[in-house]
Amino acid sequence: MNLWSKFQLRLRALFQKQKLDSQMDDEMRSHIEMQTQENIDAGMKPEEARYAALRQFGWVESIKETCRDQRGLSWIENLGQDLRYGARQMLKNPGFTVVAVLTLALGIGANTAIFGLANAILFRPPPFPEPDGLYYLHTRNPLREIGGISGPDLVDWREQTHAFSRMAAFSEGEFNLRAGEYSSVTSSVSFSKGFLDLFGVRPVLGRSFSDEEYTNSPSFVVMVGYRLWKRSLNQDPAIVGKVILRIDPMEALRHE
Repeated sequence: MNLWSKFQLRLRALFQKQKLDSQMDDEMRSHIEMQTQENIDAGMKPEEARYAALRQFGWVESIKETCRDQRGLSWIENLGQDLRYGARQMLKNPGFTVVAVLTLALGIGANTAIFGLANAILFRPPPFPEPDGLYYLHTRNPLREIGGISGPDLVDWREQTHAFSRMAAFSEGEFNLRAGEYSSVTSSVSFSKGFLDLFGVRPVLGRSFSDEEYTNSPSFVVMVGYRLWKRSLNQDPAIVGKVILRIDPMEALRHE
């Protein structure tokens, strides 16, 4: 029997269960009556003949279950019976049903949130090339507190180490930013030359920094992050080349 024939039989067994069961009952009843008549013809009394036929034929319900298993859909029937039984029990105990549903909802929600966080932090690879080759280095003072490094230290590290192909430094801060009619409190990152290359970052609009802009230039050039551009600058593509004010309690710097 080919696969298509088996599939047709399974569909027929699924949607014509009552008809198939009725045909099976008629066929088994016919076999028992034929065997009973043969026993009567052999000289047995009718009651003895029928009992002998049933005993010879075997346990009827067991044979029925075997025939149903041959259809290959017994698990669907069992599942339906379990679902119906569970629904009846839940309707009989509405209080228990509410508690069970709330417990499942809380458990599923908590697991979904935890998996989403773990997937974002642990399982999903970072959105830049060769993340396994990136390392974060820092120094420690005599009190074993983590500290930063100076510019000369970075130069020495670059010249004296052979474990890394490239090195770059960065520092984080926060300031008030104003660009035209936009104003926002935002975080900033100052970094040395080569930092963007480590992460394969390329600007969506405008350009990256030039070599001269990494030095002590009288004008300051900034690169706006995508989230800041979307949230506070209204995704304005004309923001490239405009003046941005960094408002600081000690000084105000104009960025061309």
